[in-house]
Amino acid sequence: MKQPSLKLRVDVNSDSQQISLFDAWLAPTSRDHSRTLEVYDALPKFSLGRERESTKNLREWNNVAIGNNRVVRVTMSAAILKTSALPGDPDGEVQGRVIFPGVREELVDKALRKMAVQRQIESREGLDELGNRIIFVDFTLFQLRAELSEAGHDFNTKQLREALAVLEGCRYSVEGLDQDWLIGKSFPLLYIEYRRKRTDNDGQQSFCRATFPAPASRAILSGAWHPINYGRLMQLRTPLARWIAERINLAYRQAEKNASLKRRGYYLYLSRVLAESGIAPEGRLRDNAQRVRQALDDLKQTGFLSISDAYLEEPIYAKSANGRGRPTLKEVRWTLYPSNAFAEEIITGNAAMKKLRERLSATPAEHQIPALDSSQ
Repeated sequence: MKQPSLKLRVDVNSDSQQISLFDAWLAPTSRDHSRTLEVYDALPKFSLGRERESTKNLREWNNVAIGNNRVVRVTMSAAILKTSALPGDPDGEVQGRVIFPGVREELVDKALRKMAVQRQIESREGLDELGNRIIFVDFTLFQLRAELSEAGHDFNTKQLREALAVLEGCRYSVEGLDQDWLIGKSFPLLYIEYRRKRTDNDGQQSFCRATFPAPASRAILSGAWHPINYGRLMQLRTPLARWIAERINLAYRQAEKNASLKRRGYYLYLSRVLAESGIAPEGRLRDNAQRVRQALDDLKQTGFLSISDAYLEEPIYAKSANGRGRPTLKEVRWTLYPSNAFAEEIITGNAAMKKLRERLSATPAEHQIPALDSSQ
């Protein structure tokens, strides 16, 4: 069935550089690949705890490192979901459900990006109300459900509809300090528009359009992204393992083969996991460290880390105040050794992106959130 036009955005003609960068984003070298976005994907966006609904409505991460020794404050306002009432129904007092973007929304976000990159759904460029260039994708809930199911994550149409409502209903804010100035930007994780049959149960007549927020669109249009093996990523059982895999893919672009033999790897600190991943911390540091170990074992079994020597763990202890008693666990540092397959993907991705940026004279710095770029 042909999808009816939503007629909610006007396409624009870009200059040749932007078209080439956008086309490159939609031209992966492997059918299993998606993209990770610099800076934007390094920010905590999903609550990776066990609970879905909450009595609270705000979460904050005040010490998020984004490179160049910069720290930002990230604030997430929960989505308050509307009821199932329809136009014309009687009015009355209502109590909306309070939900933070969680594991379900994380998976939906990854699936939509992969579907766009692989041209399984239509992805186009347009302008928002302020004239900023943005990127949007058109899809049906049936397509989204099928993609997630193929990746090993099954949701029904109602659950997916709710996930999209949460992604649009939450409010995301990033703030940074530039000397005496506090500067920031606020946006939802996705803008969602839809048209669906009231009787649609399988999603084939639920037509949606998801628009990426301005920081994500800027990253795409400036070439500030890297390929990642989506198939392997979605095989990971825990959301923390997926977060670590994306973290390595973004931050450890100097990866090399035989890393465990050379004893050169990516440093992961427990404090950074707790400050930036979105997991709900346990009461004791040792319990949090155990959760990281489980995620690392998942990465090892899935082929992200070396199967023979996946990581080196170094606990850091603080002495007791009076010098007596057992030392207290203060921090844990892991040195992660990527598998040769993962390292090869990073090396190949670096070469491809370098060639693309040189050809188009593009710089990834262009995509940074303007309010947090002190050079502006």
